[in-house]
Amino acid sequence: MGASGIPGIPQGERISADEIVRDFLRGQNLEQLGRTDEAIDLYERAVAASFDAAGPYDRLIWIYQSRNAHRDVIRVAEASLRNVRTYPAKQQWYEGQITAARAAQGSSPQPRPR
Repeated sequence: MGASGIPGIPQGERISADEIVRDFLRGQNLEQLGRTDEAIDLYERAVAASFDAAGPYDRLIWIYQSRNAHRDVIRVAEASLRNVRTYPAKQQWYEGQITAARAAQGSSPQPRPR
């Protein structure tokens, strides 16, 4: 496992932007086929590589929200604030996701880590 704990990313290895974009598009296709866990792995590679586009972060936030995985929502939304260069309203949306997930942490049980 890499420094981030994501399979397929050896410690210190850089992933090209083209590869991340391919992974993102493949992840979207996998989601459409109902293979969400495989899509998560591809999106997580983008997060681990500090990718600067919103797509993988947004998909992960949505998936983790639907699974009530509040810690993961917070982790990914915080990473998006660090890495994604976007407009202020989008940054506020990420901040709102963090706030909502923190509030929800106390109100529902957390799933076990994968």
